[in-house]
Amino acid sequence: MGRGTLIMQGYLAHDEHMEVRIRQYGNNHFLTVKEGSGLIRRETEVEISPQQFLALWASTEGRRLEKIRSLVNYGSYQVEVDRYQGDLEPLLVAEVEFSSVEESESFEKPDYFGQEVTDVEGYKNLFLAIHGIPDDPALDYQIGALPYLFRGGRLHLVIVMNSAQSRWIIPKGQPEPGMSRHDVAVMEAMEEAGVIGSCRPGLHVTCQRKGEKTLHIYPLKVTTVLKKWPEMDWRKRAVLPLHKALKMISDPELSECIQRLASRLHG
Repeated sequence: MGRGTLIMQGYLAHDEHMEVRIRQYGNNHFLTVKEGSGLIRRETEVEISPQQFLALWASTEGRRLEKIRSLVNYGSYQVEVDRYQGDLEPLLVAEVEFSSVEESESFEKPDYFGQEVTDVEGYKNLFLAIHGIPDDPALDYQIGALPYLFRGGRLHLVIVMNSAQSRWIIPKGQPEPGMSRHDVAVMEAMEEAGVIGSCRPGLHVTCQRKGEKTLHIYPLKVTTVLKKWPEMDWRKRAVLPLHKALKMISDPELSECIQRLASRLHG
C-alpha cells in the first residue's frame, strides 16, 4: 500500500443531520460540510489556506483524529484504506465511493475487506473523533467521570475512595441501557462523589489498565457540591488541586489518563 498520506481531521460543529469539519490532507487544507448518512451523502468542500486551517483548529479540541490514507486499485474502483493513529490504533477501515446505490449493491468486495460498517454509528469518523474505538459488545467496559472545578484559578479534581475504602479513584460505573455515556458519567458523579455538573462536549480519554476493564473517562464541570449524597456512608470524598489528587491515586495507568485529560481543561 505504500506509506500513504497523513490526514488530520477535526470537527467544528455537528448535529444528527450535518457535520462541519476541517481537514489537512498532505499539504492541502479543506473545510467540508457533510449532510446525510449511510449510502447517500452530500458533501460540500472548499479549499482553505494553512493559516485559516490553523485558526480553526483550536475550535476542534476533543473532536479530532489522525489517520494515514493509502489508495489501492481494485478493478475499476479505487479503495481508500485508512490506518488510524494514536488512541485509534490499530483500527483499519477501507472505503469505496459509488455513483449510485445500485452500483454499491452490485459491488463484490475483495477478500481482505472485513466487517461492513457503513451504517454502524460507532465507526463513523465523527464518533471516532469524540469517543474513540467503539466497544465490542462482547467486551466489558466502564464509564468514569472526572469531576473538576476551579478555585482561585487553580484546577481541582473531585476524587472518591473505592467501596472497600482501600484506594482513591474517580466515580465510575457500568453502561446503562438507554443512557448515553455522558448521562452515565453525570449519574455516577452524583451518586458516588455528591457533585452535580455537566460533561464537557468532545473531551474523553480511554484508559487501559492491567487486569481491569477498559475505562472511558469524561470530564464533568462541577456546578454544585452536595453536602449529602447517596453513597456518602461508604465513600470518602476529596476536592484537591490537580497535583495532590494525582498523588492520592495509586493506579499509575489511571493517574496517567487523568493527567492527560486534565491537561485539556481550561478555566
